[in-house]
Amino acid sequence: MERKTQTGYLVLADISGYTSFVARTEIEHAEKAISILLENIIERLDDLLSIVKLEGDAVFAYVPDEQMPNCNVMLELLDNTYELFRDSARSLHAQATCPCKACQAIPALDLKFLVHHGEYIIQQVAGIKDLMGNDVTLIHRLAKNSVSESTGWNGYVLFTGNCLERMQADKKPFIQQAETYEHLGNVETYVMNMHVRYDEMKK
Repeated sequence: MERKTQTGYLVLADISGYTSFVARTEIEHAEKAISILLENIIERLDDLLSIVKLEGDAVFAYVPDEQMPNCNVMLELLDNTYELFRDSARSLHAQATCPCKACQAIPALDLKFLVHHGEYIIQQVAGIKDLMGNDVTLIHRLAKNSVSESTGWNGYVLFTGNCLERMQADKKPFIQQAETYEHLGNVETYVMNMHVRYDEMKK
């Protein structure tokens, strides 16, 4: 069966600090907290994006070109998702009644977004949907980047250069960087601190 190549925006919402959080805390309480936070991420992203799947500590989603009018709409969606994540994490921590490491470590969790524009093929096997293509590979490779190392940020949004160009977005509010991946070469990226945006939303 021939599969049609489509173009759109690929989004990965990835919880920062997940590995150490699970490894160093009580698994039962850690799992419960992560599940609640992931459910909130999915609930908000699902307003405009199609959720592909849950990938451990990340949510992978996409939206076809015609359903995402501009960068402001995307940023508003990510702002709202980040706000819900941070508010939920704070609420979980405030309501925790036990002194376990998991409940106390919830505020250390953060959220980063990776956004790329490219081609993909929707694959359907045994009723399970997934996306395939080089751009799908790239968005996942971008999860391993140098942003935290170079900026100290754990909560941020990263757009690829071609994504912002497709959206005809102003690049001035972003910090320009570059990542290099084997078989994929150099990738121009633009990043923004979500902590600053969150503080502005709370004023």
